[in-house]
Amino acid sequence: MKPDILERLLMDRALGRLDPDTEVLLADYLANDPAAEARARELQETVHLATEVMRRPAPAIEMPTQIHQLVWRHRTERVLALAASFVVGVGLSALLFRTTPHQENVAVARPPTIAKIQPALVKSQIESLPFWSNQRIYLLAAANSKENLQ
Repeated sequence: MKPDILERLLMDRALGRLDPDTEVLLADYLANDPAAEARARELQETVHLATEVMRRPAPAIEMPTQIHQLVWRHRTERVLALAASFVVGVGLSALLFRTTPHQENVAVARPPTIAKIQPALVKSQIESLPFWSNQRIYLLAAANSKENLQ
């Protein structure tokens, strides 16, 4: 008998899936071949041990009791993160909107009076100032409003 056929038959016999006629023929063959008989016993013992292991109940896994503490910890972390972002937002707002008096801001607060100045002088004074200066903007606005009034 070929070894691969013998191995399949021995496996079927060990698992109890062999029909009775084939079982009798295999028993006769094993009685004449002691090496095949030893191999059949080893396979039978292996299958028996494997089925015993598979029939044992799996150990019960207990759930940890600290889930309640984890929920509170998660909520606390979320509240603290929200508070931290609020503090950072207030701090950045305070830095951005902080007013510090400068020389230029004082001049901006009080625009020059133009009512007494001649238009040519106003134009030369406007042109002498830097393009993006606050004083120039006030002078241009005042000159335009004076022209619109006339």
